[in-house]
Amino acid sequence: MKTYFYGLLGLIIYLFTACILTSESNFKPEIKFIQNPIVNNSDTLDIFLTDQAGVYRMDTLQVGDTVKFRLYISGFSNNLKEFRLTQSADSVSEILLPTLSSMDSVFLSTSKYSEGLFLMDGTATTLFFPFEYVAKKPSLEAKIIFSVISDANFEYNQYSLVLKIPIFSK
Repeated sequence: MKTYFYGLLGLIIYLFTACILTSESNFKPEIKFIQNPIVNNSDTLDIFLTDQAGVYRMDTLQVGDTVKFRLYISGFSNNLKEFRLTQSADSVSEILLPTLSSMDSVFLSTSKYSEGLFLMDGTATTLFFPFEYVAKKPSLEAKIIFSVISDANFEYNQYSLVLKIPIFSK
């Protein structure tokens, strides 16, 4: 009986000492499209995987098309610190951001909206970000680069993806 009791006591002590009581969450943030992008208020466009990791391709656009994107950015249990939205060339396309007042209520004043840098105070775990993309010139190399940084530790704190958008003339 004593052997059973000491064995059980040893197991309980082992289990309690093996537990990490200072829990940390280190989840990689993610960026998702809430729905397929909508072009000119009517058609939806598909987004396809490519053979490169983190690189996607969207259906083709014609010059003059305006595409509405709705992004959902999540840090899971980690807080978001920075979001970047950049395009390959300003001459090929234009990104139309939400109203300034709505962005100022979410992002810090040190953000640089014209450069695609959106800084957060690190208290939110999710972000909903709608924007529009206008195709101005034909290009097979047009792309948008999305990246997010959270307060997770080590290599888990950032995520980025590239969306290639072929643009043709009408």
